[in-house]
Amino acid sequence: MNPAGAFSDPRTADGRWPDLLWWLAALALAVALAVPFLLVDVPPVLDYPNHLARLFVLAHPDDPALSQIYAPHWRIVPNLGIDLLGTALLKVMPVHVGGRLLLALSMFAPVIGVVVYHRVAFGRFALWPLASGVMATNGIFHLGFMNFLLSLGLALLAATTWRMLRRRSRWLATVVGALLVTAIFFTHLFGVILFAMLIGAEEAVRLWRCWRSRLLTSGEVIKTAAQLALVLSPAAVLFALCPLAQGHASIGAWRGLQKIWALFTPAMSTSVGLTLVTGIAVFCVVTLLWRRARWAPGAWLVLGALAMAFVLAPSTIKNGTFVDVRLGLMIGLVLFATMDPRLDRRGAIVVGLIFAALIGIRSLYISSTWIAHRGDLADIRSAIASVEPGAKVLVARGQPGNVMETPKPARSLPGVYRLDGHLGAMLAIERKAFWPLMFADPSQQPLDIRPAYKAISASLDEPVDLPYLQTDDSVAPGYIRNWRSHFDRVLLIDAPTPLPVIDGLALVQATPYAALYRVIPKP
Repeated sequence: MNPAGAFSDPRTADGRWPDLLWWLAALALAVALAVPFLLVDVPPVLDYPNHLARLFVLAHPDDPALSQIYAPHWRIVPNLGIDLLGTALLKVMPVHVGGRLLLALSMFAPVIGVVVYHRVAFGRFALWPLASGVMATNGIFHLGFMNFLLSLGLALLAATTWRMLRRRSRWLATVVGALLVTAIFFTHLFGVILFAMLIGAEEAVRLWRCWRSRLLTSGEVIKTAAQLALVLSPAAVLFALCPLAQGHASIGAWRGLQKIWALFTPAMSTSVGLTLVTGIAVFCVVTLLWRRARWAPGAWLVLGALAMAFVLAPSTIKNGTFVDVRLGLMIGLVLFATMDPRLDRRGAIVVGLIFAALIGIRSLYISSTWIAHRGDLADIRSAIASVEPGAKVLVARGQPGNVMETPKPARSLPGVYRLDGHLGAMLAIERKAFWPLMFADPSQQPLDIRPAYKAISASLDEPVDLPYLQTDDSVAPGYIRNWRSHFDRVLLIDAPTPLPVIDGLALVQATPYAALYRVIPKP
């Protein structure tokens, strides 16, 4: 018996020991990835506190304070996966327990999708797809794009289902595929794109093989095209009906050389060194195994299309941000899902040890940064302890800019974005106060801001930079214009030392990371 059989030719994995090895490896991976979630109640993940605040409001629509500010408005939008799950979960669980379960689900979903897709594509459970756990806490995860991550996992699972059903019945696969693409649409559009690529590439390979065998007919081509069109049609119809389809599709800048750093997205962490070590190690292993691997049908078509899209993609499309960064992660997941290295015992042990070490080191590093994040959370909670339910609180940041250097790893994803911009959402979750940056965009979320608060809200904005508080508020831009007349309190996060004296504000509570001010009414 060969314990390396899960990496190599499946004919060598003929006993119970390889099966036991796989289950032990899967259990070890699950534990390593889950441990950080036990160490802090609000992980330092950029969008997570804002998502959690919205879910908290949706789960408690009759709250006396929050119901005066926000109103649930369920509609056709392609970002409902986390909202549907979270609303139900937070009705029966404490907010910070249910929230972490959802965040963990979004992290595990792509890895589970890779494992299951690989299992069906190659006919066995292998250790190689478990190595995709090295990408579980990636750059996208740190940014908190929970629906996006969940949709990638669903897309891989749906493509797996398609592969199994397609062998049995063309029309059963079509019906089930249409239902699955509907579920993916309501999670995220990128999931629909990945699903379409995976099944489209597989069908293209099948048609190519028929052509080479001189068995291809025009009727078969028409049937296949019609089948794919029917499967994807629910997503097209739903998109046409949703608010996101309205208006022009604004295109952001093309990031040029910055795309080189975006290539490290699957391995990205809040440490530049760990990101580089992980990314280079994975690249070297994949390069060495490239010619020794079998590939799932259509793998090269999907990888090629994603690579081309990555190079050409702008940074934003409409309200979708970090487009090229998202594509970078998709490339990594597809690579692990569609590649099946075949190694001898020694090679498999070496590769296994490399990935086990990387996953373990990354888990330890994340655990340490999340433990350190407890200090920032304690400072914010102490600062906002006196905020009354229904209070209007403007959130500002002491260090301007969306990209920053900081000695605290939990506060920034180097070269990409700062991670503390939405911690002000704790105001809505724990104080039931007005948080002006609540994710409540009509094209993306099932939540409305009531008219009395609409003008002083900005669902897709960032906390105001400190200099804006130190100038004439009558000329301030957007929702912060005349903020002294509209807000009761100001929460300053990432506060500088010494604390600034701001005209019209009285200091209420100061901590090393956050400070709360009371707005002095104008005479």
